[in-house]
Amino acid sequence: MKLALTGSRILVWRALQKLAGALVVLAVAQGLGPEGNGRYSLTLLVVTVAGALLSAGVGLASVPPLRRALVAPRRIVAAQGLWGLGVLLLLIIGLFVVRATPAWTWLETTLTWNVSLLAAAVLAMLAMLVFETANYDLLAAGEVVVGTRTASIRAVVHLLGVGALLALARLDLTLAIWSFTVVQVIAAGYLVLRVRAAVPRFPASSQELPPGPSLPSLLGRLLRAGWIGQLSAIGYLLLLRLDQLLLEGYLDVAAVGIYSLAAWGAELLWLVPEALNPLLVHTSSDDQDTERDRTAARAVRLGLATTALAAVPLALFLPPVFGLLREGAFAGAAGPLWALLPGVVAFAPGAVLAGDFIGRGRPNWNTQASVVTVAINVALCMVWIPRLGILGAAWASSVAYAAGAIMMVLRFRHATGLSWTEILVPRLSDLRR
Repeated sequence: MKLALTGSRILVWRALQKLAGALVVLAVAQGLGPEGNGRYSLTLLVVTVAGALLSAGVGLASVPPLRRALVAPRRIVAAQGLWGLGVLLLLIIGLFVVRATPAWTWLETTLTWNVSLLAAAVLAMLAMLVFETANYDLLAAGEVVVGTRTASIRAVVHLLGVGALLALARLDLTLAIWSFTVVQVIAAGYLVLRVRAAVPRFPASSQELPPGPSLPSLLGRLLRAGWIGQLSAIGYLLLLRLDQLLLEGYLDVAAVGIYSLAAWGAELLWLVPEALNPLLVHTSSDDQDTERDRTAARAVRLGLATTALAAVPLALFLPPVFGLLREGAFAGAAGPLWALLPGVVAFAPGAVLAGDFIGRGRPNWNTQASVVTVAINVALCMVWIPRLGILGAAWASSVAYAAGAIMMVLRFRHATGLSWTEILVPRLSDLRR
């Protein structure tokens, strides 16, 4: 696979997704203000973490057997469908059970949830599970651009919906969340159709394979193989968003609304690393590729160089934009943005290597790094938020990002034997096709 060529295609779609997502964030902030934006951000935190937990790594664990023709693709897809039905049943039961738990008190009082928002959250969780699983299937089939392209179109449609609500002065928390849910469902349905069309193109589709285990047994294998790796995705989400939950506990939802805007701005820098990630899920899964180590190192160098170069203009451009929102209500996001940037740049290699580790069948390496990084983040947040407020959360995350990246690069260097220079120092040849 041509890294620069395919990566550039993903990058274009990812850039569109980031642009549309950026405009959605600004529209929601303008329409809901700091408190409403804080509730919106915390709601998405609950939904995305729960969705990641429920997916249980079934899609991630399917990549190696699909790529290596170990199991018939239709059986793997059927096992994934069995898991989806089980989760759907669990969510329906949970829809009624959660209202009798203390968690509902927090959701109702802090996030102002009602039955409508609870239903939207449950539906979004299921859609995110389906989207993630189908996207991994398509990566295994060599369709590395489809998931990113679909996510980009999803973001554009979401922007159009939120923009229309804002223009009509109808944007509130309920409609903001439901617009998010609707586009998640549509995108997930589309990817399911793409997987059905891609099944005949999997390597194992043209081979006679033994029947293998029953579907429940196969699903059990996928769950056992995928759960450890999925913990890394959950850890990654917590790393990005757990500081917001701690901020709400120490301060209030308005502080979360301001801080979440700074976090969103800093994460724009991961455009290239996130575009390279799915490429490495595909290329690093090929045990016969003698160049996979150098391909991964080249991706790390590209991700780090582009992230560092983009940091300066972003640091200068975004604070004035924050100051324009809601008559200056979000101007306080500038300081946390600047504090987050060093850690975000430092974590660029980690964002790239996460895909390499999954492709190698070593998702547990991601999990180990995520656990350490989250632990550092939580510990520093508990010390610095009471002293520094929003700025303390930003510095805690920045330090944690850097620590996680160092751990992942050390692991990659040990696995490949490549030098620090080969892994981290950019070169002009990295731009070749």
